[in-house]
Amino acid sequence: MKGKRISNQERINNITKTSVYMALGVTLSVLESVLIPLGLVVPIPGAKIGLANIVTLVVLVTERPWMLWAVTGGRIVLTGLLTGTLFSVAFALSVGGSIAALLVMGLLRRTLPKVFSLYGISISGAVAHNCGQLLMLYLLVPGTGIFYLLPWALLLALPSGWLTGYLAQRIIARRPWEGGEGGNTHD
Repeated sequence: MKGKRISNQERINNITKTSVYMALGVTLSVLESVLIPLGLVVPIPGAKIGLANIVTLVVLVTERPWMLWAVTGGRIVLTGLLTGTLFSVAFALSVGGSIAALLVMGLLRRTLPKVFSLYGISISGAVAHNCGQLLMLYLLVPGTGIFYLLPWALLLALPSGWLTGYLAQRIIARRPWEGGEGGNTHD
């Protein structure tokens, strides 16, 4: 069965939206790594709130799944290029955490949309992201006792997941890019 053919205008719209979402995610990620060094306050090296996940949640709710994966993958690679961490341990942790988060959030959004609000999906994604990062770190550096960080990572996931869920919900409710309420929800 062949897929639906899309017009050139739809292709241009998809490329434009993907690029804008990616740019917003990269900007938030780079700004957060420079301006908000949570690692100074939280006993987890490299800890961040995950402000770029606001964009991830907006794309999860308003766009198709392929765009979610494209935006997240592009954001990770571009952020790695801009921060000089491409193909480093930090990059691998970001990839591992993002894959875990996208799988969990996508599954919850698809299978249990009436059970999990955007806040619940966001918190679950933050928990999955932190677990995915720790698993990736364990695979890269086995036997280091890295899972002692798990309680701290899970504790950080609750407020950061709630905050990103709250901010994404506010943006989705307004949808400034559509000129008003309603719009493009692809379930």
